[in-house]
Parts: sequence; C-alpha cells; structure tokens
Amino acid sequence: MDQKPSEKEQVVSNEAYPTGVASEKYLQEGESFKEDDKSEEVITHGGDTALANAPWKYKMIALVTALLFPFGSHFSASALSAMKKQITSNLAISNTQYGIISASVSIINTIFPIAGGMFIDMFGSVWGTLAINFMIILGSLLTALAAKFESYALMVVARVVFGIGSGLIVTMQESLLSKWFRTRHLSIAIGLQLSISRLSSFLGTLVANSVAVAANDWVWAFWLSFILCCFSIAMNLIYALVVKHLKGQVVLTEKEKEALKKKKTFKWRSIFKFPLIFWHIILVEFIYAAVWSSFQTIATDLIIKHFGAEDRLAGYKASASQAVPIVATPILGFIMDFYGQRVVILLISSIFLILSSGLLGWTYVDAVVGMVFYSISLAFGPIAMITSIGMILPSEYIGTGLGIYKSSNNVGTAILDVAIGVVQDKTAGQSYVNVMLVFIILAGFGFVLICALWWNQFYFYGNLLEMKRSKRVVRMQEINDKELELTSKGKDPYSETPVRKLSYPIVGLFVAALITAWVLFFVYSIHGK
Repeated sequence: MDQKPSEKEQVVSNEAYPTGVASEKYLQEGESFKEDDKSEEVITHGGDTALANAPWKYKMIALVTALLFPFGSHFSASALSAMKKQITSNLAISNTQYGIISASVSIINTIFPIAGGMFIDMFGSVWGTLAINFMIILGSLLTALAAKFESYALMVVARVVFGIGSGLIVTMQESLLSKWFRTRHLSIAIGLQLSISRLSSFLGTLVANSVAVAANDWVWAFWLSFILCCFSIAMNLIYALVVKHLKGQVVLTEKEKEALKKKKTFKWRSIFKFPLIFWHIILVEFIYAAVWSSFQTIATDLIIKHFGAEDRLAGYKASASQAVPIVATPILGFIMDFYGQRVVILLISSIFLILSSGLLGWTYVDAVVGMVFYSISLAFGPIAMITSIGMILPSEYIGTGLGIYKSSNNVGTAILDVAIGVVQDKTAGQSYVNVMLVFIILAGFGFVLICALWWNQFYFYGNLLEMKRSKRVVRMQEINDKELELTSKGKDPYSETPVRKLSYPIVGLFVAALITAWVLFFVYSIHGK
C-alpha cells in the first residue's frame, strides 16, 4: 500500500483513464483540443490522450468491430475445457498432463501480454491485431490436427501457439477500448467486451460435446473452433481497414513526427513509478483469475465425476458458469459508470466464489446452482479490476498496465492448472474435494485483500474507485487535461513522478512467480507426474 497520505493529490493530478492508438497525431504546443460537433473530422491531436474526445461516430465503429476480435479464441478455449474427458481418454494422458495442455496457453502469456501492451503504447494496435489473430488461427488448426492424430506433444505445441495469440488479442482489445472511452462510459464499453467474451465461452462449453456427438467424431469440436477463429480475423480485418481509412485523413507536421518519435521509446523505469494500488489490484487479480480460469478447465469433468452426469448434460450444466456475465456485465458497466462502487462489486464477486466452491465440492445440490454462483463471481470481478486500472494509470501506460494485468492472470493460472492436476491425481478416486478446498482457501485470502483495497483507495486516493459519476467525470477530465499538457509537449506522463522504492521488491516477487510458473510447466511437461 501507499505509505504517504500526500500521494493522494499526486494520484489525482497525474493519473488517468487509458486512451487510444499511439500512432495518432500529436497536439502542437498551445493548440486547443476540442471536438467539433459540426465536423466529420477525426480530431486526434494529442496522441493516446486525444481519442477520448473523438466524435462518437468513430467510437461506435471502434466498439462494434473490436468486440468481435477474440470471439473465436474464447470459444476455442472453453471447447477444449469441455472436452477434457475425451482428450484424456483419446490421448491416454493423466490429469496432470491435461493440466499441462491447459497451462500451455497460460504459460506463454506470462510474458507476451506485457510485450504486447508496450507495443500498443508505443505504436498502436491496428495491424498488430491481425498478426495476433493469425497466430490464433494457426494454433486452433494445430489443435484440431493434434486431436485427429491423437498426438499429446502436438497438442501442447498447438496450445502454446494458440496462447501467444489469445492472450495478446485480449490485451490489445481491452487497451483499445479503454483508450477510446477513457473519460466517459469506460465501464459500459468494458462491460460489453466481457459480455461478448463470456457469450463465446458459454457457447464453446455448451455445444462442444453436442457437436462431437452429432458428427460422431470428437475432433469436430476443434474444427468448429477453427472456423470461428477465421470469422474473428475477418472482423478484425474490417476494423483495420476502417481505422486505416480514418487515420489516413491526418497529416503530421515535422514537429508532430518528432514528438511521435520520442514517444516510441519505452521508459522501463516508469514501471517502478506505477502507483502501489496498481500492484495491489494485480495481486488480487493474480489469485482470483487463477481460480476462475482453472475452475473453467475442470467444470465439465467436475460435474461428471462429482454429480455422475453424462457428458452432454454435464456440458449443458457447466455452461451455466458462463451465463451470468453475458447479461450482467453490461448492466454492471452502467452501474459503475453512474454509481461507482467498484471495490464493493469486487467483494460481492469474492463472496459468491467462496459459496460456489463450497456447494460444488461438498454438497449434491444441483450443479447448476454452484455454477450460477461461480458465474456471478465471474461477472462481478474482472470488470471491477479492469476499469479500476483504467482510472489509476496514465493513458500512455494503459497498454503496459493491462499487459501486466493479463500476465499476472496467466502466471497464476499456469501455476494453479498444474497444481490442481497434481492434487487431483493424489486424491483418492481422483475426486475434486481437495481441489475445491484449494479454491476456497485462495478465495478467502483474496477476500481479505479486497477489504484492504477498499481502505487503500479510500485513504490514499480520496475514494476514487467508489466515486459516483458526477464527481468522477470532473476529476478525470482534470486529470486528462493535465496529461494532455505533458503529452502535447512530447513529455512522458511520469516525467515528474519519483520512483517508488517499494516497487522494486514487488516487481521482484512478480518475476519470481513468473519463473515458478515456467519451472512447474517444464518439469511436469517432461516427467508428466
């Protein structure tokens, strides 16, 4: 936590929501920055910070097209989880080895999202998203081929390739949306993004086994995933062409080109200037994202083993774990946009995760109840954390911040995927009782951290994360204006902020966790047990 109460004013004056594509035009010193309601011109002077003031016509284009970027990748990931029983039986592998397949997606994304976030902050993300979606298609194709030829080794390679794309595309999507909607309606935009993501995951869990049965071939679940990944890159191409056309209307002066050139030099030390509350949120994310993601990989098999359901029925019931976010996240976006209460919403998420783990691990109440409770947790948690990061980091570092956020997600998931596979293999009858106990312990610890987060943001940040719309909009506009003053002169938003010494051990612990994830992955990949 931050140690000095006086930092509150520094946060208020220096940090803000995220903003748009970094390769846009810079504001010349002394130039005004306003949206002309009568003009169709895209006013993007001021770099990332300026897209928040772009006309709504272009914001809607960015929103609608960007929402479909990762549709295929989310479907593919959930379809793989729903097919755990078929994968372990057809590939003749253990639960630990299945954990390696699942962790293959996470392990590669312990590093790539950070690099991808930095890329976005420095160069923008228009054509980068196309390259990343190509990796998703390639990984999805290799997954289907691995299933067809029943090759465990190829399956691991396929998921690593797939993981490179699936992790980066989400980071790019969240960063892009955050940059467009920084001052207004950020929570709504992220809510819609999470809703579409959960819808695709819901469909993957729901139909994977049914497609396999209907086609009389379990591999067809993966061929369908491949087809939907092709659809996503088609949507991505439309977005890229539209944005390229809009950007083509802007002609940079020599002075603006020089400012852009300065911008494309990432300052590593700035990571150590990030506010300590950012790292607090990352710790909560590290724990909860690991539980959420690992739970999804076992949901269908848990219902089969613990409740004795047949494959297709288990898939239908497990899909309930994805249902609530489809409807709830846009509503939560509106609630947070108007009333704030981000940390309170995160606390509600924590409570439902604990209840879900208890119901599914030790009772025989219909599995749908526990899955819906889990689904509520999944709806409430991520949107609260993502939008909070957008409020506390400077816009020029939002891509990097979301990259670290996504990386922490995957570090935790990679560790826990392997760990729960080992725990299940060592449990009598390979039941999930001990696995659910691990989930409850982690969720309980996270609950304590969230309570501390509320106190942190209230005492050091003037209750910024809980603030209602009327006060927050004024405050964030002031932050945006001060940020524009720096970026318009080619300065870094953190140029006047000192390094926070406590950040060094925090980053050190993050790196240690990353190394642990890689060690576990390779040890169990090689030995399998």
